[in-house]
Amino acid sequence: MNELIKPLNTINAEHQKVINDDDDTIISYSSDGKPFSHYKDDIWLIINEDVKLNFGNLSDGFKSVCKRLIFKLLNGDELINKKSIGMKYIQGFSIFDKCIIECGGTDFTFINSDRGFREFIKVAQSRNLKYKTWKNYLIILSVLKKEKIITRVIDNADKLAVLLSNSQRISHQTIALPENIASNYFKVALNIVAKYYPSRKIISDTYESFIQDYNKNIERGYGVPTARGHAQKNYQDITKAIDFKLDLTGQWLSLIRAACYIVIAGFTGCRDGEIKSLTKESYQEKKYAGMTIPIVNGVHTKVNIAGVERETSWVTIPAVNLAIELIWDIYEFSRENWKAHAQFCSHIDEQNKMIQEADSLFLSYSPTAKYPAAGRQAIDKSLKNFVKATGYKATAHDVEEFNLLNPSRKGSLVVDEILIPNPHCFRRTFAVFLVRNKLASLLDLKYQFKHINIAMTSWYSNQANVAGYFDMMLDKELLLDIAQENHEFMTDTFYHIYNEAESLSGTEGKRIANLRGDDRSTIYLSRDEISRQVRDGQMSIIETPVGHCTNPRCDRICDAPVCKYAVVTKAKALELIPKRQLLITKFESLIEFGLKMPNILSKLYYEIKSIEQCFKDHNITFDVFKHDINQTLL
Repeated sequence: MNELIKPLNTINAEHQKVINDDDDTIISYSSDGKPFSHYKDDIWLIINEDVKLNFGNLSDGFKSVCKRLIFKLLNGDELINKKSIGMKYIQGFSIFDKCIIECGGTDFTFINSDRGFREFIKVAQSRNLKYKTWKNYLIILSVLKKEKIITRVIDNADKLAVLLSNSQRISHQTIALPENIASNYFKVALNIVAKYYPSRKIISDTYESFIQDYNKNIERGYGVPTARGHAQKNYQDITKAIDFKLDLTGQWLSLIRAACYIVIAGFTGCRDGEIKSLTKESYQEKKYAGMTIPIVNGVHTKVNIAGVERETSWVTIPAVNLAIELIWDIYEFSRENWKAHAQFCSHIDEQNKMIQEADSLFLSYSPTAKYPAAGRQAIDKSLKNFVKATGYKATAHDVEEFNLLNPSRKGSLVVDEILIPNPHCFRRTFAVFLVRNKLASLLDLKYQFKHINIAMTSWYSNQANVAGYFDMMLDKELLLDIAQENHEFMTDTFYHIYNEAESLSGTEGKRIANLRGDDRSTIYLSRDEISRQVRDGQMSIIETPVGHCTNPRCDRICDAPVCKYAVVTKAKALELIPKRQLLITKFESLIEFGLKMPNILSKLYYEIKSIEQCFKDHNITFDVFKHDINQTLL
């Protein structure tokens, strides 16, 4: 196949005259050097750069202006991401189009008058769009003014964005799932992946045969319900044995898609587009610092200069490899169907485009759709159906944790409600749980991932060394997200310790309790002040096996009874109850077997007594461990 005859930035560069809507100017060429898209077309395709710009939904007065501005951008000298900029222009024009048409206008000149502008603002506010959305759309107003399409001057686009979004300037942070909710979703997803992974190719082959039988039944004159029913009966034994369903809507396969997506997103921190860039070859295992580190390699989707893609790597868990292979293989029947469907495309470039989309990780399954797209099905609906199928409803504890993790969304989750995740929430949940040492708790023990948090923490704390060692690019934005979550975690923890904790023990804990005094109705340190001191490095705190430590260089393995930085809240003290019982069992076992290990026995004894002193400080009832250690050591 020939290369593109003319590069895009030189096509019609000399064409600087005003263009009308019927102009036959060439926008792009196909791979064989023939004109492909023309200015007059409602859809501009630049296939080799994955650019598709659809002007079809714009009214005439807005379409002509939008085409003119985008054409100028495409032929300019600036290095731009053509796909991203073009789509943003069309989205912006579309919302202005709808608002102005609703006001009775026909084009942008409507907002030149004060009366028209006031009416536009009123209608725009009723759209309930976010501040950030309006801020992105309002960029085109300065371009329109520069091109003398409008005369109105917008002195402060930021202020106007606040006005149009009804002063909702504070954008809601992406949701982080509470631990119990995340644990439930991830456990179900991991179980589904493990259950259907061995049968993935059989299921794909069965679906292929089922669709063929269904189509034959339709050709014989049967209606859809009858044709489907007869086809399903042919495979009752295998569907019952493996426990799966055959349907024409893709509803059962949608649960598999969601489960695989949750496993991949939940244990990589990848964005939605980055997940969809993965292939069966994306998973690798690397040796680093004495550990085997599972890695996935994909394409970083954050907008880059001129849209240049970057290969990026994420640390993960072995189950992600199973999820990738499951979703790839179980949809193989659909992949082959898309590739066969591509042969009916009128142009070789469109055929190649569909074949390329068919090699996506997350395919759509639409055997009855008239104009479907192979690799563009959103995951939102699959996620919604998945969590409803789990049936998990938020408890009071979940709601409390949700409000803590998501202060800008406080009150949006209520008891007995099912929390519907969006694709973006898994990235933030990953960062939150990595920081709060809870990733391992989300994993069933049978997967043997108890060291996952150690591996991931080592990976992200030594990311510069890792990148150099393996000669690869890491996700820097994810590192920043993790750093921000670490800041939030420290701030939350310190705020609780200084202002809310019922009781405190440990050397540093008692010092803070004395500072607080007896009056617990006042705030000793505000959240803003704590946040500032954490950011400035004046305050630091980490979790340890026995509580918290304010020493930033703590290795988490110090001797808790003598640590001068230790802070233990009542919640942490209660977590020591099973640990104390385990220590007592160890101590008594050594005595029972007559093992003379004075150093070990002494350490166990004083650790038990240290925990008991902690219980006393927090008024936790317990049966005192009674043993004459001096007699034992004789």
